[in-house]
Amino acid sequence: MKNTIEQKMTMIEEQLAQELNKSKSGKLGGKMLSLLGAVIGIAGVILGGKIVLVIIGGVLIGLGQMVQGKSRGETSQQVFDTIVPDMMSMIFEDVQINPAPHLLDVKDTNIPLPNHSYCSGSGYVRGIYRGLTTELCTIELTSVSEVQREETGLWEKTEQKVYTGQWMLCELNQEFSTWLTIWPRDRMDKLFNAQTIKTNNEAFDKRFNLSSDDVQAALHILSSSRIAQILTLADSTFGRFSMNLNSDGRLYIAVHSGRGFFDLGKGRENPAQLCQRFTSELKWFTEMMDIFCCR
Repeated sequence: MKNTIEQKMTMIEEQLAQELNKSKSGKLGGKMLSLLGAVIGIAGVILGGKIVLVIIGGVLIGLGQMVQGKSRGETSQQVFDTIVPDMMSMIFEDVQINPAPHLLDVKDTNIPLPNHSYCSGSGYVRGIYRGLTTELCTIELTSVSEVQREETGLWEKTEQKVYTGQWMLCELNQEFSTWLTIWPRDRMDKLFNAQTIKTNNEAFDKRFNLSSDDVQAALHILSSSRIAQILTLADSTFGRFSMNLNSDGRLYIAVHSGRGFFDLGKGRENPAQLCQRFTSELKWFTEMMDIFCCR
């Protein structure tokens, strides 16, 4: 069994290396275009403001940036299509890529989120974890604002991404006596002594808020052993995390990591490091789900 997993990881690393090499070629071509555009644009300025050269330089710079962006986007999608099924199948059964309809809906949770204009999800993957239906995805929140330009009087819309995080839903196939939501405490919570349920675990109460419509039932669900396990995982998390447990047994876990599942990041990690990060993040989520699964 161990050899099989090691062989599969080796294959995944090789596939990842191939896709990253393709991406580097695309980025190099884009950088060369941008560099050429900059040289032509500067030459136009030096030669007395040759508008045609300046325009050509600007167009080439734009094309170079577009090529780099397209290459990065295509690589991310290709990596997702190539390695995700194999990587997920090492932990989950019956893996489905982009299943429809989606089970995970942010509006079904009580997890506090930044103010935003709209929410979008991507990279949906569904599988069976220890007999439980599980779905993961990347959630992005965008804020849209309008600004009026003084010189023209026209209104312009600007968009700003205010949240990117990894979300996972697990259907626990059991009912609970109430719902509960856990989310990190921040400075404002501490300053104004925000309303929260106290668990009598000082370490937990300093780091997290807890809300529910039934205090005693929530504290019964959130036993001392579960609190201890949550704190242990909190020390190894890769972002600020929250969770919501519905009374019908749907468990939502959200990590505000600034990236999505299987995100290539800035390209500084080699294939082995990327695979290690991907697997460790999945493992963190499954270990958090294990805390609430019946044993």
